[in-house]
Amino acid sequence: MIDWSYTVKDGGKLLLCCSSLSLNDIRISDEAGRTMEAPLLTARVVDGRNEYLFDTAKLRQWSPESPALYHLTASELNNSLGIGIVELKTIGNSTVLVNGNPYFFRGYIRGIVAHDHPNFSGKSNYESYCYHIRQAKKYGFNLVRFHSTIPDEDFVRAADELGLFIHMEIGFAYDYDAEGNRTGLALDNTAWRETILRYRNHPSVAIFCIGNEMHNSGHQPGVRRLYEEGKKLAPEKLIMDNSGWGDFDRTTADIYSQHIAYFFPYKQHRDMFTSDACWHLNGSVYDTPMESSHESVVFGNVEARRNATPLKPVLAHEAMHYIEIPDYEALNRKFDEFAARVGENYLAQHKIRKPRYLVELPELIRKKGISPERMEQYRAASRKWKKFAIKTYLERLRLSQLCGFEMLQFADCFKYENKNGIVDFFDDDKFFTPEWMARCNGEVVLLADMAEECYLEGVTVSVALSLSHFGRHPEIPGTLRVYLQNTDDNGEILYVCEKIACVPGVQKLADVKFTLPAVGKAQRYTLRAEFGNEMIQVENEWQFWSFPPAKIKSRPVLKLADARLASFFQDAATDQAEKSDLQIYDRLSEALLADLEAGKRVLLLYHRDNLGQYGYLPGALDRFKPCIWDRGSNLGGIVNAAFVREALAAEDEFFDAQFQSLCEGGYKLDLDHFPGKAEELICGVDKPVRDRMKGLIQKVKDFLPDDTLRNFNYLTSWKIGSATLIVSTFQTTSAGTNPAAGTYYAALADWAATHESTGAMTLEELKQFITSAEVIHEDVMNHFWELDNKPVEDTLFWEECGLDLSKIE
Repeated sequence: MIDWSYTVKDGGKLLLCCSSLSLNDIRISDEAGRTMEAPLLTARVVDGRNEYLFDTAKLRQWSPESPALYHLTASELNNSLGIGIVELKTIGNSTVLVNGNPYFFRGYIRGIVAHDHPNFSGKSNYESYCYHIRQAKKYGFNLVRFHSTIPDEDFVRAADELGLFIHMEIGFAYDYDAEGNRTGLALDNTAWRETILRYRNHPSVAIFCIGNEMHNSGHQPGVRRLYEEGKKLAPEKLIMDNSGWGDFDRTTADIYSQHIAYFFPYKQHRDMFTSDACWHLNGSVYDTPMESSHESVVFGNVEARRNATPLKPVLAHEAMHYIEIPDYEALNRKFDEFAARVGENYLAQHKIRKPRYLVELPELIRKKGISPERMEQYRAASRKWKKFAIKTYLERLRLSQLCGFEMLQFADCFKYENKNGIVDFFDDDKFFTPEWMARCNGEVVLLADMAEECYLEGVTVSVALSLSHFGRHPEIPGTLRVYLQNTDDNGEILYVCEKIACVPGVQKLADVKFTLPAVGKAQRYTLRAEFGNEMIQVENEWQFWSFPPAKIKSRPVLKLADARLASFFQDAATDQAEKSDLQIYDRLSEALLADLEAGKRVLLLYHRDNLGQYGYLPGALDRFKPCIWDRGSNLGGIVNAAFVREALAAEDEFFDAQFQSLCEGGYKLDLDHFPGKAEELICGVDKPVRDRMKGLIQKVKDFLPDDTLRNFNYLTSWKIGSATLIVSTFQTTSAGTNPAAGTYYAALADWAATHESTGAMTLEELKQFITSAEVIHEDVMNHFWELDNKPVEDTLFWEECGLDLSKIE
């Protein structure tokens, strides 16, 4: 086999190196066999290697958007050499250049079994890969990371031909002592060298990476050695020391991939992509202190915190692994039809066997008595929630200085139940459309930065509009148009500006301010922006809400321990409000039980963590953020109560952004074991996924009814004899500060004053239940999700959970 390599330099020259042969009659042709104009400039021998320099300025450059391939032949070669004219560089700590133009990596992940799927095409692997790549490109992706895996030749060939960058993760090699204990990274990693030599001539291979999630990689001498070897073998490629971690100022990588956060980039964490908190976890390669303090005689206590600004451009590591609930019955039918079509030999050849969850989850759903109609609601709510999460994540990320992301993952995993893909494990479309995805995952994306989504009517709203432009046509002027439309379809053009320079990168286009009219009822607004010219046409839209000041038409009896909450209800009652017999509590108490015994109407604003309660209602703490992989318990919500949909100007019966102030830090009941029958007015959607640590620690790998698809509720009611009990578990601290929360509680008080529940429970059943129910503690990963106080699971978190990760296989 000929030992050869090539590099592209100076934007238009190709340097071919060949150590074993001196080449003559060299010819470069395109895919159709036509000879291309690429004159040979020089031919010389350097250090025993034959070098040939070509002027390729007139050849088309290779990129995922334009994957031009050529063939080089010579009289001494039996086969042609495939080449693609692509030049990769990084500049500073935020810019990647592809063929001299700023580039934004929109990546996803395949590789190890937890993030991949077999060949479900019924055809060859190559044909399967081609379909997969076409699907990924259809949804705007231009990069794939092979997690701890080296892809096969067929995938790389398909990526070369169709246009997809590859981040190839070769995996660590280690040295061991006589007892078999790992002593450090091996300096002679044969797989590293062999893989680079094997794939370095493929234009689709952009990144060679040593391995996954190594802390303090800049401190490792072995990493330095491997980095330098990689640069020598493939100087035109980007070399990455590891995905996920590393010192912020290390020089053992051309590009970083970092655990930016397990937060959700929204509200209190909206600036997580500009935070340096995760970089502080590994600190400086020079071990300089990141924080210091001392006592000054003159100035007292002096504190300093060093900012950890990364030295290289950064990809967001394992991004957007947000799950949804699939249709298990439909997936089973699809799998069974496929299996019957391809036959046993094909299934055995590709190691395809129906996974446990496709059998066990439908059975668990039947055992729990979840109706098909409820499951359809769960699926629809989770789909809307996932789309909200992905759009929010991508738009906040694209406003930052990051050079891209790698989504976990584009296609659903087959073996495990986490359905966090854009397409299913057949690579077929799910509920996304390419048009919707292009708005937040295209080459050019319009972005809106608003401080809030919920406003009081009459206030002035300010919106900053920006353009994330990494398209093929830089510096072309375009026209910006901004529209605003309300619930009643009344809208107008707010702003038009022509000849805005379309500069590569992220640029702010305009600040737009407008005043929301006072109409006396909740309004849902859609802000739409368009930017276009003869080359580019993009649009995007965002929803927000306005509310009148909260007003209560009835005057309930307040028995609240929280003085701020009591002030809200008192201040919100109108002068014309008439007294009602509704008793409002924020604690489970003997007085509340006495009111029920007396046949009164009671509204309980319940939270598990309110002090001084008589009894406990089982449930879970809540966050307004999506489930990540196996972490969390919120896949959206279902609003069955018509009065809530009307009060909050809901688009449909599912949660949207106006519920954030109610869910965040709130609580939700788990009705799975409640006595009687509840009227379920606002339901939460739990995930159908096992906690990974439960399997590792307790060795329980089954789907457990008490941990899976729990019957969460935020607003519930029962008739208790002649009394009525209504329980709302949304958080109450924002009732007086957030207009959506205030509107909800005002509407709730008026509705509850006359509500006749269709649910039923006896008082004795309630008393017995609240005094005997065991407090539910979330599993390890759910607990981390609900705390929401750290960007990643640090050592202290595991210690607090009583876990020694070194002893967990």
